[in-house]
Amino acid sequence: MSHRVIELPQMRENMAVSGHDTMPVFAVGSLDHLMIVDDRDPTVVDLMSAKLPNPAQGVRSLTFQGDIITVGACRTSLMFYDVRKRDFIMDHLRTPIMRQLKYGFVEDNYDFHQHRSTSLTLGKSFIHSIMTHCYDDSGLRLFAAGGPLTLELVGNYAALWE
Repeated sequence: MSHRVIELPQMRENMAVSGHDTMPVFAVGSLDHLMIVDDRDPTVVDLMSAKLPNPAQGVRSLTFQGDIITVGACRTSLMFYDVRKRDFIMDHLRTPIMRQLKYGFVEDNYDFHQHRSTSLTLGKSFIHSIMTHCYDDSGLRLFAAGGPLTLELVGNYAALWE
C-alpha cells in the first residue's frame, strides 16, 4: 500500500477533510481557508479556494453535496461554497450566506463559570462549533452536531434542518 504526502499552502489548524462521491477531489478546511485538491494530481492545490468570510470562525467539518461544499465552523455557523463558481454562495448584498444555528447545552460546573466571561460566550449561552454534519439521501435534510470548542467544557449541540 502506497501513500502520498501533500503539502498544503494553508497549514494553520487543518481540521476537516471531505471527499467528493463522484469526482476525484477532496476539500481540506483550516483555520481560515477552504482548499480543494485534485486527487489525480495532488501536487496541484486549488489556490482559488476562498478565504473564510470571518477568519475567526475556523472550519470544523466539511460535506460535499453535489457541487456545493457545506462548511461547519466555529461560532455555530454553516456556510455554503460553490465549487463551480469558486466562491461562497452570496446573498443580494454580496455577503456570504451563513446559517447561524441556535445555542446548545453546556454543563453548569466550575469550568463553565471560569469561561463564562470569555469571548466564547454571548451572554449566558456558549457558542458551539459544528464538528460534524451530513445530508440525508434526498439531500433535503441536514443534520449538524457539535459542542463547545473549549476542551474543559462539557456540552453538546444537535439540529436537524428540513
